[in-house]
Amino acid sequence: MLDSFLKVAIHASKTSGKILVEYFEKLNDTYQKTENIRDLVTEVDKLSEKNIKGEIKKVFPSHSIIGEELGEKMMESDYCWYIDPIDGTVNYSQGIPFCAISIGLEYRKQMIVGVVFNPFTKELFYTSKENGSFLNGKRIQVSVKESLETGLYIAAFSSQTTKTRGQEYKIFGEINDSTLGVLRTGSAALSMAYLACGRIDGFWAKDLYSWDIAAGILLVQEAGGKVSDTRGRPYKLQTELIASNGRLHGHLLKKLRNL
Repeated sequence: MLDSFLKVAIHASKTSGKILVEYFEKLNDTYQKTENIRDLVTEVDKLSEKNIKGEIKKVFPSHSIIGEELGEKMMESDYCWYIDPIDGTVNYSQGIPFCAISIGLEYRKQMIVGVVFNPFTKELFYTSKENGSFLNGKRIQVSVKESLETGLYIAAFSSQTTKTRGQEYKIFGEINDSTLGVLRTGSAALSMAYLACGRIDGFWAKDLYSWDIAAGILLVQEAGGKVSDTRGRPYKLQTELIASNGRLHGHLLKKLRNL
């Protein structure tokens, strides 16, 4: 059954990928969803999400779906899909092809399928529970680094300005100055995918939405990595997140406990 779920997720991501490519650098309509200047939505987000939902509903009409732009469609189902039609909308709207479609499927509160697709690089990351993680058909694994200082990381700051923002910057600077560096990419989904294939060694973020990270959680776990909250507890959607190759997790927890 996992194969059929994964097949639908991959097909939906690829068909929406064509939409993203078609409209790239041709946007006429971009606006803010909230008071946060970076919280953008485009007409392409809506087109992409509508396409993904349509592809899922063709095959699994009774499943629940949570999407970034079109809200929730909750059914009496053990299955729930999490859709981000463009993770990295700011990048996309600025003509930067660093963004992805993210699709995750949860069964009884456990992630069982994840797909992250960048249509511009044609990199398709996908996974299903207990079957490993893959990039374009090749199995991937997290890095084997054990020293925090030798690692490269990505951080995502909270979207809202809060009293803790200064602390976030402080931690960012400390880790950046004592390691290979800390990047900010604008796409949580691709950050998790990069961690899963060993391109980076750790990722942390605050105030993520479920659709930002659902697929990435399973990608990292199935690639041998670890995902938790800032206290090392199992990760629950929409809380502070720390993800790593596993070997560096304890080191990152110490650094990020005051995040």
